[in-house]
Amino acid sequence: MGVSVIALKCLQSAQANAETYTRAHNDTLASLERIHDRQTKALEGVLDRFMALDFSLFKAYQSSEDAEAGGFEEPEDEVTGVITYTPSGNPVPHGVAPEELLRQRLEEAQMLHEDFGPDFFEREDAR
Repeated sequence: MGVSVIALKCLQSAQANAETYTRAHNDTLASLERIHDRQTKALEGVLDRFMALDFSLFKAYQSSEDAEAGGFEEPEDEVTGVITYTPSGNPVPHGVAPEELLRQRLEEAQMLHEDFGPDFFEREDAR
């Protein structure tokens, strides 16, 4: 009778150890699956960016192959056929009323003065 009680205790202990091992194994497996899913999503994002970059490079190469040798095409405007730019790089619309053009130039000059006024050159970092 004493031996069977000891054997029964050993079986209960082995069963408890097996359940603990199984629970730990399932937790570890679930953790690895979460890590794998997270890494897969991150890798897919990186690959999507590479594919987009690769596609843009491909399109740029393709457009350079289709261009005429030594040719340059200016951007065209609907009204005059040519777009001109101010020294700051803003496009100058053609066919605009002179008052509107003057207002745009005034706004541009004000912005340039705000950004690069006399105090800009007095700051230490601009020297």
